[in-house]
Amino acid sequence: MAETKSLERLKAMRSLLKSEMEKTKTSSLVLEKTGSKLEEINTKLLSLEADVKVDRWRSSPFSDHIRYTIAPVSAALRVFATVQELERDLMSCNEVLGYVSDVKCLGEALKLLTSSCVLALNWLEETTKFLSENGMPEDHPCGLRFRTSIKLLKELQMTEARAYRRGGSLHTALENLETELEMILEEEEVLSEYNLRDMKAIIKRLDVHTMLTNCVHVYIKNRTRVIQKRFEIDYLKKTITEADIEGYIGQWRLDMEIAVKEIYEFESNLCYEVYKDFGEEEHVPLHCFGAIASNTGMLQLLRFGSRISKCRKSPPKLLKLLECFSTMDNVRTEFNRLFRGEQCSEIRRETRELVSNLVKGVCEIFWELPCQVELQRPNCPPLDGGVPKLVSVVTEYCDKLLGDKNKPVLSKILEIDLGWKNEKYQEEILIGHMYNILREIALNLDAWSSSNKETTLSYIFMMNNHSHFCGLRETPLGLMMGESWLNAHEKYRDYYAALYVKESWGKLLSLLNNKAQTMKRALQAFAKGFDEIYRKQSHWVVEDEKVRWRICEAMVRMVVPRYKSYLQSYIMFLVEEGDHKSHGKDLKYTAKGLEMKLKAMFKSKEGAEYSHFDGNMD
Repeated sequence: MAETKSLERLKAMRSLLKSEMEKTKTSSLVLEKTGSKLEEINTKLLSLEADVKVDRWRSSPFSDHIRYTIAPVSAALRVFATVQELERDLMSCNEVLGYVSDVKCLGEALKLLTSSCVLALNWLEETTKFLSENGMPEDHPCGLRFRTSIKLLKELQMTEARAYRRGGSLHTALENLETELEMILEEEEVLSEYNLRDMKAIIKRLDVHTMLTNCVHVYIKNRTRVIQKRFEIDYLKKTITEADIEGYIGQWRLDMEIAVKEIYEFESNLCYEVYKDFGEEEHVPLHCFGAIASNTGMLQLLRFGSRISKCRKSPPKLLKLLECFSTMDNVRTEFNRLFRGEQCSEIRRETRELVSNLVKGVCEIFWELPCQVELQRPNCPPLDGGVPKLVSVVTEYCDKLLGDKNKPVLSKILEIDLGWKNEKYQEEILIGHMYNILREIALNLDAWSSSNKETTLSYIFMMNNHSHFCGLRETPLGLMMGESWLNAHEKYRDYYAALYVKESWGKLLSLLNNKAQTMKRALQAFAKGFDEIYRKQSHWVVEDEKVRWRICEAMVRMVVPRYKSYLQSYIMFLVEEGDHKSHGKDLKYTAKGLEMKLKAMFKSKEGAEYSHFDGNMD
């Protein structure tokens, strides 16, 4: 397939050469006319040479000079014939290396022709002068032939110069090589063995003819166009608001890795493979790669990253900035190796600015996290006693920061930031800051708990939050805080659960011990109190299902046996009184019914709450 393409391109080159030669009919006619005249001169010179050998010339004092002059003129004519043959070969060549070889031979033949003409002209002019000075008549046939030969050899001497002019055979051949180079550079398999072989041969030949600068320009132009087509990023051309820019972060990260690790890695290899043998060490490859990289979207990609880093700072933004920094850190080694030359100075400057903005943005948000938590303190706690959105969001947030994905990145950024300030980073700095965040959460919980007018609701509230912290076991945050911290929360969870059960149901059970009332009224007061508590607390939340079950079991153990015992006493009283008609009619709850109601207390977390900390609805 590749050989077929190469053959087709060479046929096109041959056609182009023919068309260019036809466009320069004047030059061709001159050369043809010159060639005819030179053939005529050659014939006459051969005749003259034959005349010299006859007896009547042997005794002539001019015979030796004439004989020695004929040889260089004949040599120039033979070289010219070779030039014409090579020009014809170029028009029929169907293989790149063969075409390059013919161009090389043509260039060498043209140089030889020029030097041969100079030599022949020197001989002819010196011989003509000598013969004239030694008595040869002006109208002597030999002198006339020599003067005609001098005129035509001077014209033939210009053949090389005409070949290099626009439309000339060598100029057209070199242009064809440039065209062939352009077509190879746009192939998908540009780095294949046969393409590299052909490109190097073409560039070497162009370099010989002092066309390396133009060749480099052709290379840069074509490879730039190839990358622009392959790596067209739509969002870099759009007008994107700050509110929408975060939606493109994932794509930007992917594009950055593809750009550095695939596209520019490939282009760098291609530049070095093609140009490593030309110019000063690494100068040409670095120049080519730098010019291509600076004009194919890399600068725009870096500037888009800087826009991301400069957007409004918020806690969720920290995680995005960590991702962006991680991407830049992942390509750092390749980046430093690829973008080295002078042409890449602007890319390096934009990269330094981007990394600096990411580090500053991350640190600004991270050090402000405790203050962000504190700012939520004036807010009201949830009316259902559940865990505030802030608490769940912040602990989940801290878990993400301490996870295997983000902690190494965050540590590196803090180390860089402190290094800029000539301070040393230690892991205790990160851990201590996490403690500060949790301390602010604890202060918020105390304030919110105190603001609850309903004491039992504050118990449920504190129980839920301590239960939430117990649930952090085996998480990065829980592992950092340690077993003693987790165990303390378990104790507080059980403590507040016991307080709730005692406070809510202990007072209700006291109604069954009120001797001032009749048993009937006591049961009615109990049912009314139970209904009131159930109505008020049934919408409260116990977020951990296991904890909810344990509380319900504790309520059942505390309330149902006492209620069942009192109920039995009441029924026995009715039997003794002989009041069979009202037996059971005054009872709103049986012991089993009461147990079922108690086990159905509370509900799981539902609905959505808004937190300024994360700015999202759940």
